[in-house]
Amino acid sequence: MNEPNQDDWESDMAKPRWSHVFLRFQLLMLTSMYIGYAALMLCRNTIIACSVQLVEDPTLDIDKESFGHLMAWHSAGAILGKLVTGPGTGLLGGRRMFLLALSLTAIANIGFAFSSTFFLFAAFNFFGQAAKAGGWPAMAQLVRSWFPKTRYGQVWSVIATSSRVGTIAAGLLFGFLLTMLEWRNVFLVSAALTGGVIIALYATLKQTPKDAGLPSLQDQEKESVPEESGVPVPAHALENTTLLQACWSFATSGRFWLIGMSIVFLTVCMDFLNFIPLYLSEELKLSSDNAAQAGTAFPWGMFCALLLTSFYYDRLSKFQLICVIGCQLVFSCLAILVLWRLDVVPEDARAATAIVTIFLLGLAISPAYYVPMSVFSVAFGGKHAGFLVAIIDIFGYAAAILFNFFGGTIAQNHGWGIFLSGLLAVALMATISMVSFLLLDWRSSKQIAS
Repeated sequence: MNEPNQDDWESDMAKPRWSHVFLRFQLLMLTSMYIGYAALMLCRNTIIACSVQLVEDPTLDIDKESFGHLMAWHSAGAILGKLVTGPGTGLLGGRRMFLLALSLTAIANIGFAFSSTFFLFAAFNFFGQAAKAGGWPAMAQLVRSWFPKTRYGQVWSVIATSSRVGTIAAGLLFGFLLTMLEWRNVFLVSAALTGGVIIALYATLKQTPKDAGLPSLQDQEKESVPEESGVPVPAHALENTTLLQACWSFATSGRFWLIGMSIVFLTVCMDFLNFIPLYLSEELKLSSDNAAQAGTAFPWGMFCALLLTSFYYDRLSKFQLICVIGCQLVFSCLAILVLWRLDVVPEDARAATAIVTIFLLGLAISPAYYVPMSVFSVAFGGKHAGFLVAIIDIFGYAAAILFNFFGGTIAQNHGWGIFLSGLLAVALMATISMVSFLLLDWRSSKQIAS
């Protein structure tokens, strides 16, 4: 009897281990993206945590109106960043783009710390958000390389909680540091923390399974289908298309336009976060550090919602998602209504009511903002997923420019009541457009199945 070939023996021995090794690397990639994006959000939200000190600093001449203008430059930077990093991710790969985004965002925070004029503040805020914009397209490429479609909802829900962790950490940590340090030093601390994350991710983050010595996800999916079944693994519809051809496919898709409009209105609702410390400081007479910490109620609500979403999103049918996410968005409208009419609440209960309501607003709105768009982009965009998610984000950031620019002016000149009444109208439009997208997505899935 012939002795078995050594290579065959090693191959046979390796097969049972691939799934376990691959699972460990999936968890490592998920953890790396989680920590990295939390660091990006830590840098991004440094300015929000320090907003009250910036407005109160007599040497800067910044009020609510000019702070809103500053945040408008923030959103403009995001648009430029998406336009560059969307196609750039396809050229550089998810790993390189992710590390580059982290590095440039940290550098922007250092520049902001040493600025003293509105022009420099706006320039570094613009630059920092442009750099940070590369994070989500980069992760879209990494998710596509490492995770199957059946896990997209769960993976994106988990990753989205990292943005809330970064936001919460910014509010709590920087709120505490503001009791001991001036705002400039807080920006330097956020940059230093991000630098440590970059060093760690350089060693742990892998572009594809092959870079870790593992078979690709596509190869494993092919092996999971028995050859005798005669069922081929279909290629993605956009696998062999150019970027221009993919753009035509996007532009002729009704789902693309509906999810884009949904993100327009949802981004405005999300950017209320930029004004929460100022709102709490003026309406509830909180100090700058307490306002920054109380403002974390919004990201805490988002974190809890996204954590729950990771357990149910992939388990629900597309029709069930219409009902669940639609009801969540209706609830977000009710939360904004409570904040708008906070004056009818007894004065001694206003602080608790406002903070709880802000928590519930984050709880209601975040699943609709993060998950459907991300799942749709990776599933529909294929190898162009990074570019697609960037384009959809541009819809939102274009709206955020207008909201931040005029929102600060409205709050400064007309008060928070008018500000919140406008936000309520936007939330109603977000509900209508998102439910319309989910309905069309459900009908599309039924056509494919038939």
